[in-house]
Amino acid sequence: MKKILLFLFLLLNVTIFSQEKFAWITDTHIGYDGADKDLTEVVGLINSFDDIKFVVATGDITEKGMNSELELANSILNKLNKPLFIIPGNHDTKWSESGCTKFKELWDDDKFIHASGNTVYIGMNSGITLKGGGGHFTPEDIQWLKDELSEIDTSKEIIFFTHHPLDEDIDDWYKATNILRNYKIKAVLHGHGHNNKILSYNGIPAAMGRSTLSKDKKSYGFTLVENNNDAMIFSEVTKDTLPRYWGTIHKNKKLKIPYHQPPEFNNNGADIVWQKDMNVSLSAPPLFWNDRVYVVDYSGLLTCLDSSGTTLWDYDMFGDVISKPVISDGIIAAATLQGDLAILNAKTGEQIQTIGFDEAIIAPLKIFNYTGPNNLLIRKQTKSNAAILITTSSGKVICYDLETLQQYWMNDDAKGMIESEPLIIGNKIIYGSWDTHLYCIDNKRGNTIWKWQASKSFYYSPAACEPVIDGKNLYITTPEKFVYAIDLRQGITVWKKNNYNAWESIGISKDKRKLFVKSFKDHFHVVSTITSNWVKDINMKFGIDTMPTTPIEWNNLILFGAKNGNVYLLDKKYKYKSLLFLGDARVHSVQQIGYNTFLVSNMDGQIVVFKLFSN
Repeated sequence: MKKILLFLFLLLNVTIFSQEKFAWITDTHIGYDGADKDLTEVVGLINSFDDIKFVVATGDITEKGMNSELELANSILNKLNKPLFIIPGNHDTKWSESGCTKFKELWDDDKFIHASGNTVYIGMNSGITLKGGGGHFTPEDIQWLKDELSEIDTSKEIIFFTHHPLDEDIDDWYKATNILRNYKIKAVLHGHGHNNKILSYNGIPAAMGRSTLSKDKKSYGFTLVENNNDAMIFSEVTKDTLPRYWGTIHKNKKLKIPYHQPPEFNNNGADIVWQKDMNVSLSAPPLFWNDRVYVVDYSGLLTCLDSSGTTLWDYDMFGDVISKPVISDGIIAAATLQGDLAILNAKTGEQIQTIGFDEAIIAPLKIFNYTGPNNLLIRKQTKSNAAILITTSSGKVICYDLETLQQYWMNDDAKGMIESEPLIIGNKIIYGSWDTHLYCIDNKRGNTIWKWQASKSFYYSPAACEPVIDGKNLYITTPEKFVYAIDLRQGITVWKKNNYNAWESIGISKDKRKLFVKSFKDHFHVVSTITSNWVKDINMKFGIDTMPTTPIEWNNLILFGAKNGNVYLLDKKYKYKSLLFLGDARVHSVQQIGYNTFLVSNMDGQIVVFKLFSN
C-alpha cells in the first residue's frame, strides 16, 4: 500500500510540476571547423531523450550563411526525431548569398509560434540582411508579433526566443517588450553569447544558452529545459548524457515591465520638403529620377512617389528585393533575390519585359553607355547605348542592353558574392567580392584588367564598402580596419593605414584632396589623399557603427548616415550635430538630388527629402 501511495505521489508531482521538457540548441555555426560533427552528436543526444517534446534553435545556425552551410545544417537537423522550431542569427544573415531567402526556403520561415499546453513559444529573427554588428526587428515582424499575440488566450504563458540579447544589442528591442508586457511573458531565451547565464531584460527574466560547439568547452552539448508550472529549469547535457543543472527562472513572480517610449523623429536644422514613413523593410535605398522617388521594399513592392511623397503607382516584383533599381531612357530596372530582372516604364509602371537568372541579385544595379564591339541579334528601336550591369551572388558580372535585355558579355572570374555597388570610371568597372578580391574589368568586353587582394581571410574581403576615387587612386576600407589607396591603372597598393579604426564606410571631398572615414566606433576621420595623414579626428560619440555608408560633401559641409538612426552634419570647422534622427534603424547613405536638396532613408522605410541653406 505504501508503495502505491508513493507511486501516486510521484506521479502527482510529475503532473503538477513537470509540464514539459524541450531541447534548446544555439550557435551551431555550421561551416566552422568541426561544427557539423558537433551538431551531429548533439542531434543523437537529443534523440536519445524520450521525454524531450521538441527542439528550439536560436540562431547562428551557420558560420557565414552560405547556401551550402544552410543545406548541411538542414540535413543534420532533419535527423531529429522531434519537431524543430528555428530562427536565424547574425551569422546567418550578415553574409547571406541568398539575401536570407534560403533559410526560409529550408525551414519555411525565419520565425515561429508553437502552442503547447498552457504555454505559447514564440521565436523572432533579430538578424539583419547583409548587415552585422547588432540586431533589429523589422516592421513586418513587429506587426506579425502583434497579430499572433492578439489571437491567443491571454491566460497563456509566453516564452520568447531571439538570437541577440533583448537589450541594446537589438536597436529596437523595446518594440518587442512593449508588446510582450501586455501578456503573460515569463522568459526570454537567446543565444549569441555562447555561455550559460541567467539574466534580465527590462524586467523580463532571461537565459543565454551555450553553443553546441566543443570549442572552449570540454564537449559538444545542448540545454535541456524543463518548463514546469512554477519555474523553468536549465541543465547542460554533454557527451556523458547526464543533465547538469545550471539555472532557474521562477515563473510565479509578478513582473514589472516598464513601457519604453519610442524615440520620435527629430529635425535639427533641415528644411523638410516631404517625409513619409512607409513602415516596411528597405534594404535598398530609394532612387531619385525626374522629381520622383522610387522605393522597393524587401517584399518586392516597387512604389513610385511624386514630388510631395504621394504614391503614383506600384508594381509587385513577385520576389524579394535588396538591390537598388536604376533608371535610364525612361526605363526603370529592378531585380529580385529569386533571380528575376524586370524593366518597366518609369512614368507609368507598365511592365516592358522580364528575364530570369538561376541565382540571387544582391548588389545595386548599374547603368552605363556601352561603346564596345559586341553586336545584338535583335534590332533596337532606339539609338540609345544604355547598358545595364547585373552582378550576382556567385560573382558573375553580366552586361545587357537595357532596351532589349540582350546580353553583351559576362565575366565570372569572381568566386564569391558581389554585394556593393560597382564603380564605373572610364572604361573600367570596379567591384569587390566575398572571395577576398577587388576586381577591375573592361566594360566593353568584360575582360579582367586586374584583381587586388589585401587579405586571404573571407571576413576581411573588400566587398561591402563602396570605393571612392580621385582620378588616380581608388580608396577602400575593409573590416580588417585598414584604409587602402590602390593605383587605378595597375591595381597595386599605393599606401595603407590602420590607425583610423576604419570599417566599411568611406567618402571623398569635392576637390578629391580629403577622405572621409567613418570609424568602427565614435570617431570620424578626415584624411589627406596626398599624404595619407590626418587632417582632423572628430570624436562624435556615435557608438559602434558597422553600417556601410558613403559620407558626402556639400558647400563645405559633410553629411552621413549612421547605424544609430542619425544623419550627422559637420560644418567647415568640423563641429558636428545630429541634423535628423529617423528612428532606431540604420540609415542609408545620404543622396544629393539637387543643388541643395537631399534624399535619405532608413531600413524601416522612413524617407525624407530635405534642403540645406548656406549660413
